[in-house]
Amino acid sequence: MDPEPERSFPPIIDVAAARAWLDAVEVRQGALALGRPAGPPLARVPELAGLAGVAAKFLAVGTPRTMGLIGLRDLAPAVVATQRAYAAPRELRVFDGDPVAAARIAEAVGGRVASLTEACACDVVVARGPVAIEREWIRGGTLVTALDDGVVLAPALLAAAVVYRAGAVGALPVHATLGAVAAGLVDGRTLDEITILVIGPE
Repeated sequence: MDPEPERSFPPIIDVAAARAWLDAVEVRQGALALGRPAGPPLARVPELAGLAGVAAKFLAVGTPRTMGLIGLRDLAPAVVATQRAYAAPRELRVFDGDPVAAARIAEAVGGRVASLTEACACDVVVARGPVAIEREWIRGGTLVTALDDGVVLAPALLAAAVVYRAGAVGALPVHATLGAVAAGLVDGRTLDEITILVIGPE
């Protein structure tokens, strides 16, 4: 029997460490919004996971029950850990273009393999490209966090959503920055609107 291939992602992250990432990213984003010294970002994995966690804290429904993980690969355990530092979704749905990778990630995070549309039909959706997400796949009240510009959001989806940003995202019109929400300068989620966080380089 062939040995099991090595996994291309880290083990489950300790929730205390993830909570520290979430708190550090929240403070940093708030400082940026207030024009105060923010210090350097964390390393890539904790920074992206922290941004996804802060987005869930302020822009998701009050008690997210389901979470879709799309194309996250090595980021999946960290994203799940920061989410669990804030809330505890009951179901994790994992989609990846590579079915073998999807199965391994689902096993690592305690989720199940799902189709792209099933992964999008969640309270919180975190995606990394390349992937395209259509309006009809996203229900009211969902938070979609796009971790990079490889996540293509349909124009109809953007038009139906309240869009926030972290970092520079070009000419895309946005309601506010995640930092402005974290700093209390603007409100986050109010009702059952679709919310989107787009993350670009700072």
